[in-house]
Order: sequence, then structure tokens, then C-alpha cells
Amino acid sequence: MSTENTLSTRSLGRLTELCLGIAMTLLVIITVLVVAQVIARNLFNTGLPWADEAARFAGISMVYLATPYLLFHGQHVAVTMLADALSGVKRRLCLALGELATLGFCALTLYGFYRFLLRAGRFASPALSIPNLWLYMPALVSIALLAVVSLHRLSRLAHRETPSCP
Repeated sequence: MSTENTLSTRSLGRLTELCLGIAMTLLVIITVLVVAQVIARNLFNTGLPWADEAARFAGISMVYLATPYLLFHGQHVAVTMLADALSGVKRRLCLALGELATLGFCALTLYGFYRFLLRAGRFASPALSIPNLWLYMPALVSIALLAVVSLHRLSRLAHRETPSCP
């Protein structure tokens, strides 16, 4: 049975699209914040330190939130020279190794975030006064979703299907 149109595949696809939509909204917010900061500095001779900090965290969140969508649709940066040279079982094993590496990256990153946020999570950002836990939450959620997408791609490989989704 093809997993292309299963409920889990469609739901995962929609979830990654939601993350991408949020990422695009964050790009607009970054643009507005930077323009507002330039106008405030040049026309009103005042700085907006909170705008700089908000734009920085929005940029971090934007990148992380777009990543699961890219992996789900097979549009992420990937070196496929070896996999492209192989066929059949060898190709699937090579692609599976790449997905396992992605899962390892996700596990290490989530552990690193856990260790970092144990200490830094209770402190607030200097200009926004928002706890670091909330500022880094989009990255945490995105890495967890990236792991789920990678597991989904591994499942597709196990069922002898292409790992990228339509």
C-alpha cells in the first residue's frame, strides 16, 4: 500500500506547511522591524534595541521552522552523488544512512538544547524580557518535527518508496 496519501502523510505535510507559513510571516516581521529601526534611528534619533533583538530571534525561528518543510518535500541541501550512482537495495541503504544521520543530528541538537536551556531557559532576554525558553521554543519544536519527518522518510524507504513526498 502506498503511504503517499495516508492520513499521517497528509497531516505531516500540512504541519510542515504551517511551519513554513509561520516562517514566511516571520520574514515579513523581520523586514518591518528592521525598517522601523532604521526610520526611528534616522528620523527620530532614537534606537529600538528591542526591535534588533526581536528580529534576531525571528530570524533564528524562521530558519528552523522552514527546515521540516524542505526535508519533507526533498528540497533540503543533500549530497546525493553516491546515492545517485547506486541502484536498488544499495541506493535505499545509502539513503537510509543519510536519514539515520539526520535523526542523530536531531537527537544531539535536542540534547544540546536541553542542556543549554537547563541553565539559560530561566533567564530573560535583555531587551524583550522574554524567557529564553520561549525564544528558543520554535527551534526545539522544529528539530523535533524534523526528526518525525526523517522517521517518515525512513518508513517510505522501508516500503520501497521514494523518500521525498509530492
